[in-house]
Amino acid sequence: MLQRFDDRTTLLHPELGRIEVDCQALFTEDQSQTRLVLTATPGSDDDAKLRLLDVIGVGRFAEQG
Repeated sequence: MLQRFDDRTTLLHPELGRIEVDCQALFTEDQSQTRLVLTATPGSDDDAKLRLLDVIGVGRFAEQG
């Protein structure tokens, strides 16, 4: 049986700024494992920012000097 915890939180991304997300933590019965699920309201600016993260990932662009 899984236990569940729901909350709303703000992520602060260095390039995209604030992203408001619903945060859902799912715990195993003995709480030895946790899965964290972050979602944004469909169609919102926050949803668009999360989708953009799918594209840009965690990579960094080299600065032109």
